[in-house]
Amino acid sequence: MECKNLLAALGAAFLLTFSGLASPAADCPGQFPNLVTDICYDCVFPIKLAGANLSGGGTDYETGASKTPICVCLNYVGVGFPLSFWEPEYMMDTTVTAGCMPLLGGVKVSIPWNQNQNGAAHVVNAPVGGKSKTAFLHVNQYLSPVMTLLGLIVNSPCTDNRDFDIPYTSWADPTWNDDTLAMVLTPYAYPFVGAASIAAEGPDSIAATIDFPIKEFFWTAGSWGPIYPVTGNLTIANTWEQMSRLLSLRVLAKLHASGLLFSTAGDEALKSCGALGVPEFVMDKREYRFNRIFPFPDNACTPVSRPLMLVERGTGRPQDAAMGYYIFRRKDCCQTINAN
Repeated sequence: MECKNLLAALGAAFLLTFSGLASPAADCPGQFPNLVTDICYDCVFPIKLAGANLSGGGTDYETGASKTPICVCLNYVGVGFPLSFWEPEYMMDTTVTAGCMPLLGGVKVSIPWNQNQNGAAHVVNAPVGGKSKTAFLHVNQYLSPVMTLLGLIVNSPCTDNRDFDIPYTSWADPTWNDDTLAMVLTPYAYPFVGAASIAAEGPDSIAATIDFPIKEFFWTAGSWGPIYPVTGNLTIANTWEQMSRLLSLRVLAKLHASGLLFSTAGDEALKSCGALGVPEFVMDKREYRFNRIFPFPDNACTPVSRPLMLVERGTGRPQDAAMGYYIFRRKDCCQTINAN
């Protein structure tokens, strides 16, 4: 099937799915991503097979996975080679309008509750003089393993073979606008909210600028801001780009804490011999990279915590209050020889 026909088919499927529930809305800007041109496929690299680097580009970090050239999968009863790469697995978007889904063409779902729980960015008086900007945004997460959807990789236990889905949307989450209630899910983050988070932002941002963020500073996203509490409330908001990436990351952290997202990098993930990984309740933020696809593709994959001055170019229009991203996820897996 030609790419244009495939994209048209995907778009038609999405529209048919939501035809009875949603309609295009003036307060919900968006468009379907072009799965061929909007995604930075260079972000899949580096690819390593049996410890050998198959590509010359891309940046990576040490996950602790075994460097032996052979791996054994008991659940598949097979022998294979350790494989590592970055998989474009999820799409995420942010919006100020409850029920709005920018990456589904800007459709707005008629939701049964929280209909007036819309977001915005506000300039308020700061506690100690001057002005400060606060914000509240909604986030949608879409399961969209594009390498499987486009048939780029088939019959591999290392790629996510699930169908397109919407596993999370913030308007259906009663904790998304309640900081106190959200902290019940992540009690381990209590000591790191406030001054501890601010103190770690600088070192984490510097580390991410050079390479990748610091795993041990799990409570902060460097220059993006604090990860906890995992809600849509921002007491210090800067640009739409910064706010959107931070809140998308908060959703990932919340899903890890809920046991709905697993770790797919490291030796335990390699030994699990599957694409979905092993439980990890405290998210390792190094496992994720962000590729903006809406409103303007940035043709880059940015690690968490890295300053956003360069990727923010061209996204400063006042009307660009909605952002969309492809989330690349680090994978360590055993590519079995007899995979079916």
